[in-house]
Amino acid sequence: MKFRNYILTAFLAASSIALAIPLTTQARSMGGMEGCERPHGMRGERDGLPPMMKRLNLTDEQKDKISQLRKQDAGLMAEKFKIMRDSRIQLHELQSKDEYDEAKVKVLTEQGAQTMAEMGQIRARQHHEIMQILTPDQRKQFAEKRERMMKHWDKRHEGRQG
Repeated sequence: MKFRNYILTAFLAASSIALAIPLTTQARSMGGMEGCERPHGMRGERDGLPPMMKRLNLTDEQKDKISQLRKQDAGLMAEKFKIMRDSRIQLHELQSKDEYDEAKVKVLTEQGAQTMAEMGQIRARQHHEIMQILTPDQRKQFAEKRERMMKHWDKRHEGRQG
C-alpha cells in the first residue's frame, strides 16, 4: 500500500512539473514569470515592453498603451504566481510526510492547475489586446518573428524528451 502511494505521489509530482514547464516557458517568452522580485508580466524591462515588441518600430503612443496594458495585469499575475508557488510548496511538503493525504494532494494539484489556466487566460487576453494596438504591418512582422523564434526553439529542443 505504501509503495502504491509512493508511486502515485511521484506521478502527481512529475505531472505537476510537466504541466508547469511548458506554461513557464510560454510565460517567459511572452514576458511572464522571470524575476520574482518584480511584478510579473514586466520581465524587468523598464518600459514594460516585451523584447519582440521593441523590434517593431512602435510609436510612442503604442509603447505607452502596451506598457499600461501590461502594468494593469502585473499585480494580478503576481497574485496568481504566488498561489501557484504556494500550492507547489505545500505539495512538496506533503510528499515528505509519513502519511499520504490523497484528498489534500488532489486539492493542491487542482488548485495549481486552475491557477496556471487562469494565468494562461490573462496572457491570452493581454496578447489579443496588444495585437489590436499594432498596425496590420506590425502584426505581420510580429507573426513572422514569432514563427522564426519558434522554429529556432524547436531546433534547439529537437531530440529532447519531455
